[in-house]
Amino acid sequence: MAQHDVRVVGPSKNKVYKVAAGATAINVGEPVLLYGTYSSGAASANTAIVLTDAKPVIATDNFGGIAAKAGTHTASVAGEVSVTRPIPNFTELWAKAKSTAAVDTAAELLAILGDVILFDLTSSVYTLDQAAAADTSGLRIEDGDTAKGTLGVIVDARAMRNDVS
Repeated sequence: MAQHDVRVVGPSKNKVYKVAAGATAINVGEPVLLYGTYSSGAASANTAIVLTDAKPVIATDNFGGIAAKAGTHTASVAGEVSVTRPIPNFTELWAKAKSTAAVDTAAELLAILGDVILFDLTSSVYTLDQAAAADTSGLRIEDGDTAKGTLGVIVDARAMRNDVS
């Protein structure tokens, strides 16, 4: 993946998480998921992983934030990654829209403000899929820059805790 795909704008906190040996590389500026599912309060996993396509989804994913430093893990050695954790429903994440042509006018941007969306990773770059997909999408469009083709989103707090059983 590419570095610096997503940037954090506003209050946040950096936190270091463990990454398993052999996990996919985590580069600066890439979205990160945490842990697994819960059963009787116990997490099924205790490591960070790079976010895959069409996430974060409410009640499925545990969004961690954006990598502030590259992960130190290798194919055979576990490591760590520093993650910038946004304040849910407040801190904005900015990235290119999946289709910059779909957000290049004020009218187009106005039409999608407030929509809930997901990250897209159909290429090797993280973008924000400006097309609303489902009510369970964990990102809400708050702002945009029509000249740059970028969107600013906030993370729904429910996308930062995946399930309660």
